[in-house]
Amino acid sequence: MGGFETSIIPTVAPLLVLACVGIYVVSRHRKGSSARSLAVAWPQTMGTVLSATVQVSHHGNSRQEAPLVLYAYQVDGQVFQGHRVRAGDEFGRVRTAGTESSASNTVARYPSGSCVVVYFDPANPANSALER
Repeated sequence: MGGFETSIIPTVAPLLVLACVGIYVVSRHRKGSSARSLAVAWPQTMGTVLSATVQVSHHGNSRQEAPLVLYAYQVDGQVFQGHRVRAGDEFGRVRTAGTESSASNTVARYPSGSCVVVYFDPANPANSALER
């Protein structure tokens, strides 16, 4: 019986790790979807794009790109700065190079100096996004 207990560990341990990763990914997806659903009711104001660049990161052999769009906007006379393009993206959404919604396409939609619609959380105007 002692041999059975030790032989099950190499089989069960990877399954537990995989299950935990799966739960984490599903949880992040649900949080992002929930945030996007709430953002549908956010009011809007006008803002100005301060800068727009593509951030590139490398993980092993893979290359990932993410848009970094910095914008300024006002709510009730108070100036805020935001960087979130799409509501819910703070929960781990990463854009991969070469896709239809690539970071370079996103950055091209928001050139520096352009006027943009900014959606903001009325309960916390510092929480904002350019897309819902």
